[in-house]
Amino acid sequence: MNGLKKDGEISHNVRLTAPEIANIWTQFQNDSMAICVFTYMLKIVEDVSIRPILELALNLAKGHIVKAKEYFQAEKFPIPHGFTEEDVNLEAPRLFSDEFCVTYTYIASIHGLAGYAAALSCNMRRDIRDYFVQCQTETMELFNRSLDLLLEKGIVSRPPFINPPNNYEFIETTNFLQGILGGERTLNCIEISNIYWDLKKAQLDKALCVGFAQVAKSQEVKDFLWRGVRIANKHIETLETLLSHDQLPYPKSEDSEVTNSTISPFSDRLIMYHKLLIGSTQIGVYGTAFATSQRYDLGLHFSRLMLELADLLKDGYKLMIKHKWAEQVPLTDDRKKLSGQRKDFFQ
Repeated sequence: MNGLKKDGEISHNVRLTAPEIANIWTQFQNDSMAICVFTYMLKIVEDVSIRPILELALNLAKGHIVKAKEYFQAEKFPIPHGFTEEDVNLEAPRLFSDEFCVTYTYIASIHGLAGYAAALSCNMRRDIRDYFVQCQTETMELFNRSLDLLLEKGIVSRPPFINPPNNYEFIETTNFLQGILGGERTLNCIEISNIYWDLKKAQLDKALCVGFAQVAKSQEVKDFLWRGVRIANKHIETLETLLSHDQLPYPKSEDSEVTNSTISPFSDRLIMYHKLLIGSTQIGVYGTAFATSQRYDLGLHFSRLMLELADLLKDGYKLMIKHKWAEQVPLTDDRKKLSGQRKDFFQ
């Protein structure tokens, strides 16, 4: 694949770096999964106003797969397996409501925007940077259209409001950091934002786990997902308590948007990957909340939530490996092996 000059002309051959390969490989996995999910949602959705948003999400994912394949072929990297039509059953009954489908798309677009911003920051080649800027722009349209529809239908909970102070203030005592455990300082607007949106994502995670647990074929997968439900319940309770302590509202649950179907639309492999993807994203948002919250007790909460999720994901990945469901991320060369040296020689 060629590098580009500032004027856009081809300059010379510049190989993709490891982070650039990582970004494209990850996008391939996520979007091949998204194709399965949105194809199924388009099969079951009844509300005609939601269909164009799901179609946009599906078309974006398909376009990303085409582009990723071009990059892999140019770099002589094998095309990943990802997820295919074998991972989706379009004859399966409805598992989620129409409302859930558009809410899922909205949250997925938020995760996509965060992922593309992170990818953009570690890409060196101009064409790769331009590509991920394009991905951000397209995903921003999906974000706006899905949120606008949720607002139009009145099915999205607005975050809490706070009243304006009389003037700006400076912090005068370290008691400000202590919060509930060492005083009664209320939540600030940054902390409210972290808690509210992390709670919204935890609610979606729980609903997905409940739905997937109903339809998964493997008992091991069912048990893992129900463990995920129990952890999500604890996280939701923690975050709701933090808001309610200051008489702040929290978003409505998505639990009722799961039907009673027991026929799976997706393979167990896709279900497990989806759960691990949502869980790793949740750890990331908890990390951001931990870094930007100024109350000690909030830091303790978020660090505990991260550790609980990390432990769950570790066991989930072991389950993926056991069933040969985990596709190998491209590795660097093993120089020791190539040199013919025994491993114990270096120990």
